[in-house]
Amino acid sequence: MTTNVSIDTLLTEIDEAVERGVLADALALSISAVEMGIRDPIVLMLAAEHYEKIGRVSHALQLLQQAASSDPNDAEVWRRMGGVMARSGMLESALAALRNSLEIEPDSYATLVIAGAVSFQFGNLPAANDFYRRAASLSSQDTELMASIALIAARLGNADEARERGGQVLKADPASVNAHMAIARVDFLEGHAISAENRLTAMLARTDIDDRNKIAILDLRAEARDSLNKTSDAFADYCAHNELLSRLYAQIARKAANERKVDQATRLASYFDRVATWPSSAHDEEGNQTVKRHVFLLGFPRSGTTLLEKALASHPDVVTLEEVDHLGAIGNQFLQTDEALDRLASLSGAALAPCREQYWLGVRQSLGANIAGKIVVDKMPLHTPALPVIARLFPSAKIMFALRDPRDVVLSCFRRRFRMNLAMFEFLTLRETALYYDGIMNLAKTYRKCLALDLLEVRHEAVVVNFDSELRRVLQFVGADWNPAVREFAKRARSHVRTPSDLQLTRGLSTAGLDQWRRYHAQMEPVLPILAKWVSHFGYG
Repeated sequence: MTTNVSIDTLLTEIDEAVERGVLADALALSISAVEMGIRDPIVLMLAAEHYEKIGRVSHALQLLQQAASSDPNDAEVWRRMGGVMARSGMLESALAALRNSLEIEPDSYATLVIAGAVSFQFGNLPAANDFYRRAASLSSQDTELMASIALIAARLGNADEARERGGQVLKADPASVNAHMAIARVDFLEGHAISAENRLTAMLARTDIDDRNKIAILDLRAEARDSLNKTSDAFADYCAHNELLSRLYAQIARKAANERKVDQATRLASYFDRVATWPSSAHDEEGNQTVKRHVFLLGFPRSGTTLLEKALASHPDVVTLEEVDHLGAIGNQFLQTDEALDRLASLSGAALAPCREQYWLGVRQSLGANIAGKIVVDKMPLHTPALPVIARLFPSAKIMFALRDPRDVVLSCFRRRFRMNLAMFEFLTLRETALYYDGIMNLAKTYRKCLALDLLEVRHEAVVVNFDSELRRVLQFVGADWNPAVREFAKRARSHVRTPSDLQLTRGLSTAGLDQWRRYHAQMEPVLPILAKWVSHFGYG
């Protein structure tokens, strides 16, 4: 291939290579074209594909951003950008790019399918269901698409549809993993756990199942075995699927080499052990003055924050952020080093204003509604390390700190699947989960000695057993009157299924989740000494 060619000739050669189906030549020519300064969207897309293949994802995204800037109405550019982001784990950004593509071409079958898959991976089942059904309205011949719809129906509790669709798919494709999973989940939900376990065991015996599917199969089989009180077998499945997750997300482990989340908690506790009093602003920022009350719901995952958030969200005076991280974008910079914390402590109110404005801009964009006069609840359990940032930026904010028996919290975090990130990576072994819990609770205890916090502890067990009285106490704390609408949290959970907690709440209040650790006492025994001080500190027997 000669390099002394005109731009027109090079573009013609790229077109011809694409028409011949010789992708390797098209990609190579596109790299040359980019190096010559050509910014044609097709060239940029092909070059981006090359760079993603060789692992230079950030460069691929830069080229796709250039293509989008050159022609913002090119649906293919946005679709490719969404695909690259999704494959790199940037699910929120991927969905935004895919939605841009669908605004331009709303009937793009390929984009709808990708958007459905990303939404499913993100945990937004209603959105995934919508995308997949829109795709199915364009073509109902794709059995795997039908299997995905069946699986979502099962996850949403639509048993009849899941069983019917799953059965139809298996007639055409007896090996469909999603169809088998849909029927197994329906069996499990309808009380036929043995049937579900047998189907899932047969699937794991197959040689054509990849690691991602094995993780999903092991996860459901563990739950089926748990319901049959086969706790040893269930625990073995939890361990197996966490080992696969660890291998699948090895790149997160590499990122954690800089500083794991548990190590961050230890470092922050050491810093604040030396702080007598943390500075607080004299008044709240302008952005907060339009809302009635600003509340942060913190603690630790699986401590009952979702139940509280869903109950509060059902109140007409409350709007909630469902684990959309607007604080981290501005606060993480201050938590990186001791020097950064020193800088945070020294900043004046005026210097903090841009951070506050950025936070409130993100909140308004996420909620998409007028928040004036509302109580805004920002639920993000693992923002506990960011309490010094909250105290500086939002001194008038209320803090709700969710508590639950530490042994149940740690077991539940180890058992449940979360969207993987640095924090969730800590949950892949029982010991690391316990150490992370210990680190966060020690940090929270240290903070309470030196931060000026208006804080209310809310125990999950009390909410489950005495829902009305506990919610009255919570509502009084956040400045809202009692409203029986808070009892409708299950209905809200069914329409906003995104997390393991959401799925559980669709069934309403239940004490079945309390003291689960006792059933796994033998497996929990190695970590009980780590948790003993918190069991005592919080008054759990």
